[in-house]
Amino acid sequence: MPEVSETWLARETFGPLGGIIELGAVGDSDENVPLNRVSVENYTARKHGDLHRILQIVQTVGKFHESTMAVVDDLGWHTDHEVTAPSLLLRSGGIEKYSPDIEAPDAVHRMLGAGGDLQLVRFMHALVGVAVARNQPAVPTSELIVEAIQKAYAVAGIHESGADRTTFRMWRVAHLPAVLMPSSGSSETVKTGYRSFAHAIERIVSSH
Repeated sequence: MPEVSETWLARETFGPLGGIIELGAVGDSDENVPLNRVSVENYTARKHGDLHRILQIVQTVGKFHESTMAVVDDLGWHTDHEVTAPSLLLRSGGIEKYSPDIEAPDAVHRMLGAGGDLQLVRFMHALVGVAVARNQPAVPTSELIVEAIQKAYAVAGIHESGADRTTFRMWRVAHLPAVLMPSSGSSETVKTGYRSFAHAIERIVSSH
């Protein structure tokens, strides 16, 4: 597999995690509170334990140096910043049409639902991609990836039985074909790595 920048790998992983935090902060606030009044920093503080563990896992899976982990501070998604309707549209893949009603409770609810699904799947894909790039063994690394996804659900404010299994199934159909199909151009080493993780993660999420 071609050498990939450690900083690039970190940013690919931290990106969807920032979306998960923002969506969780909005979902945790009163629906009458305007988006630009949502405090991401306060929400991050309340979810500190889960976030700390997620970042520990990311560092372990990616074999990231402390200086690389500092990218989180550069991105700043854990500090207060203005949450806007366009940012929710971006996080949710454009599920809503931008209009004067974009901040209506039902529109926000749909963006939170679609955004949570999308960002969690992207986070799983990023974690598996990092693990493959770093030549991590599927066992026991997959256990860490599933734990990170479970913690990310808590940060996103989603509490559903079997949620990690749902994210796995969405990831499997949304991302794996682009890596594994003959037309993908992926090396056999990369395909073997992704298949190993797909099989290991499936065993874990199917066991509970």
